[in-house]
Amino acid sequence: MRKLMTIRTAAILIFAAGLLFAGAAKAMESNPGKRPDYLEIVKSYTRALVEHGRDTYGKKHSPLIAAALDRKSLKLGGAQGIAGIRSSDRCTNGANPMHDQNLYQILYALTELTGDKKYAAEADKTLKFFFENCQSPATGLMAWGEHMGWNFSGEHPHGGLRFRGRPIFIHEFFRPWVLWNRCHELAPDAVLKFARGLWEHQIANHETGEFSRHAGWDKHGPGGKNEYPRHGGFYIVTWAKAYRETQDPVYAKAVETLVDMFNRLSSEKTGAIPCSSHPQRARIMWPESNLSLAVDLTDSAPAFPQPLRQKMLKRAADTDKVYLSLKHDFSPNGIGFVAGADIHTLDALTSGHWTHTQTWATAYGKVTDAQVAGLCYLRYRQLPNGPTKTGYRKLLTSCAKRYLERKPDVSKTIFPGPLGDAIFHMLAAYEITGDKKFLDRADVFARIAVASFLTDNSPLPRASSQHAHYEAITRGDTTMMALLKLWLVQNRPKSKINLVYNDR
Repeated sequence: MRKLMTIRTAAILIFAAGLLFAGAAKAMESNPGKRPDYLEIVKSYTRALVEHGRDTYGKKHSPLIAAALDRKSLKLGGAQGIAGIRSSDRCTNGANPMHDQNLYQILYALTELTGDKKYAAEADKTLKFFFENCQSPATGLMAWGEHMGWNFSGEHPHGGLRFRGRPIFIHEFFRPWVLWNRCHELAPDAVLKFARGLWEHQIANHETGEFSRHAGWDKHGPGGKNEYPRHGGFYIVTWAKAYRETQDPVYAKAVETLVDMFNRLSSEKTGAIPCSSHPQRARIMWPESNLSLAVDLTDSAPAFPQPLRQKMLKRAADTDKVYLSLKHDFSPNGIGFVAGADIHTLDALTSGHWTHTQTWATAYGKVTDAQVAGLCYLRYRQLPNGPTKTGYRKLLTSCAKRYLERKPDVSKTIFPGPLGDAIFHMLAAYEITGDKKFLDRADVFARIAVASFLTDNSPLPRASSQHAHYEAITRGDTTMMALLKLWLVQNRPKSKINLVYNDR
């Protein structure tokens, strides 16, 4: 009976939270009054984390910043289960820098904006400690990413996956790491050790390039048959940085091996790269994974000599042809971006997990229209004027127009990340078209985010519309960076501060 009452009570609380969320969001959207001070909101967020969210647990304290906190006490604890977030991916007892990478981008941007060096110093302190203390001595891989973090109380890796009741430590990127330049300045030896470890311990076959996005952290244990293109791009960017610093030919070999593998796996009919060589997925393409690889190939190509440079750029250009040939549809009832297709026919998948994008996605593996639009925008900015750039422009603006009419369904669980995606997307559309309606819509989404997630007088965003704790995995850092970007566009339109969208 007590258990039944507990379930009923929880259901009532969740329903009530949904009503409050809906009311706050509607009030904020419909109120054209005084604009929230987005810059101060972002500063308060950073102050809370650097002053109260640090590792003060266990025998050894550190400057690492917690990935989950109670929003009132600003201490570890209070994290609830979240539908759409796998327990194996969470780090509720310590730090996972990949989950709050945009916090560091914000700190560096605030120093550039205000001239106050304390912001960048706090980011430096955290990243330097992490790279010098949270690296596997056996493989050189970092305790971060999709399934790992760093436990504050035990001063050891946190492994979200378990085997026979014991944690196992699996290295996998969660998102691209866009701070290699700064991290190399802070901890050059560790960064280069990581780059070498990524080749030696993440790639299973150094002749064919076969790899898995999963690899052992504490001992050599690379997997195979899961060569996701987006992960290959993350590795290539890492090796490009190492090659720039060392000119070691091993990094050029690593890049060429992966590019040759992706070319070999791609369809002879269309040039599309399958999501992996696994027999069950060898005919399936994840278009945004291919596009993410194209972005990273283009960013990395200048580091390498010819003919490798040209090979990288051709692989990226081949992906453009495929991507722009897909039947993305932003009509009122359209599917949005194609999220899965047959590599030989380019026909969109109509069943299974990988079909199309969603405007406000929260399920594992699902991405929002705006999230993929953010990736298209990265590619758009890399291209010279011409038909290919025009193709991405058309996709971006078509997607953006639908967001002018769509709002999050606040009766359901909503994470902060999709609001951040939408803000960035509206700002990109404003930059491309100059149409103020997109800037105005960015402000609408920002107001909804503030009203919905910055509740209870806490400077930290809620993990979701129905979860009152803070947890970085739901991408509150993206929303905060989007608020800062919006403030810059509204108040410092000529600013050269670069905030890199990396939710891809």
